[in-house]
Amino acid sequence: MDLEYFLENYSMTGFHPYVVVNDNTGVNVEVNEADYEIWDVKSKKGREYIKKYNTQKNTFKEYTGYVIVVKKGASVPIQTCFLTSQKGFVQNVQNLIVLEDDCEAEIFTGCLSNSHVNDNEHNAVVDMFVGKNSKLTFNMVHSWGKTSLVFPKTKVYVDEGGVFLSNYIVWDKVKTIVMNPKIYLKDNAKAVSKALIYSHEGSDFDIGGTIELKGKGSSGEIISSIVSKGGKYINHSEIVGEGVNTKGHVECNALLVDGGYVEAIPVLRALNSETELTHEASVGKISKDEVEYFQTKGLNKDIAKELIVKGFVNSSLKNMPDEVSKKMKDIIDGVKNGF
Repeated sequence: MDLEYFLENYSMTGFHPYVVVNDNTGVNVEVNEADYEIWDVKSKKGREYIKKYNTQKNTFKEYTGYVIVVKKGASVPIQTCFLTSQKGFVQNVQNLIVLEDDCEAEIFTGCLSNSHVNDNEHNAVVDMFVGKNSKLTFNMVHSWGKTSLVFPKTKVYVDEGGVFLSNYIVWDKVKTIVMNPKIYLKDNAKAVSKALIYSHEGSDFDIGGTIELKGKGSSGEIISSIVSKGGKYINHSEIVGEGVNTKGHVECNALLVDGGYVEAIPVLRALNSETELTHEASVGKISKDEVEYFQTKGLNKDIAKELIVKGFVNSSLKNMPDEVSKKMKDIIDGVKNGF
C-alpha cells in the first residue's frame, strides 16, 4: 500500500497531532503543551521518561520511537504512523505511552510499508501506563507488505479504576505477525482487547494476548474475529483471575472462506475462588444455505460470499469506536473481488 493511499483512507479527522516515523529516523514533531507531551524516544526528555517508568529492556542498536504523556484532566486525540520505505529494512521501535490520573486519550496508529518495499521487518517494544480513573483507547491498523515480518512486544499497566480499550485490525496480506500483548489490571480496572484479522494465503499469524486480573473488581475481555482465505492463524488468549470479584471472557470467531488453518487456544486460569472466567469459540465455513439464499435473490456465488464476509466483518466492527468502524466499513465496501 502506498503512503498516499494510506493517509487518504486511514487518516482520522480531528486527530491531532499526526506523528510520522519513517524507517529508523526520529519523530517528525515534538510537543510540550499543557495537556500533553510528545518526544522522540532518544531525546533528553524522552530518555528521562523511559528511565522513570519500568519499561521493557531495549536491546536495539539502531531504533526509533516516541514518548507520549497525557496530563491529568486532559482529553486528547492523537494519530501516529510507522512506515518502512526501503527494501529489506529492519525497523526497530521503542514507544512509551503514559496517561496520568483522571485523563483520557484516543490514539490511532497506522503501520505500513510502501507498495514497492519487500522483505522488511518491524520489531517493537511498547509500554503503556494508564493512570487512576483514566481511559486509553488504542486503535491500530496494520498494512504491512506481503513479505513483511512483524514482531511487536507490548505491555500495558492499568491503575485503579482505569480503562484500556484496544482495537487491532489487519486487512492486507502480510507474511508473519507475532503479537501477544500482556495487560495488567489493578482494582476495578477494565481492559477490552479486540482484533479483526483477514488471513490471506501465505500469511502466518500468532495473535492473542494475556490479561491478568490482579486487582479486586477488575475485568477483562479478549475478542478475536478472523476471516480466513488461506494461511495460518493461531490465537492464544489467556485470562488470569487473581483478584476477588473479577470477571474475564475470551472469545474467538473464525469464518473460513477458502480453507486455511485456524487454531483457537483459550486459557482460563483461576487463582482465586471469587473469580468468574468464561470462553467461547466458533470456527466454520460459509454456510451453503446462506449462499443459496442470496442466489435465490439473483446474486452469483462470489457476490453472495462477499456479502456474507462483509456481514461478519461489520458485526465485528459494531462496538469499535465510531471513527474506526466507519473508516473500515468504507474501505471494505470499496473492495472488489477481494474475497
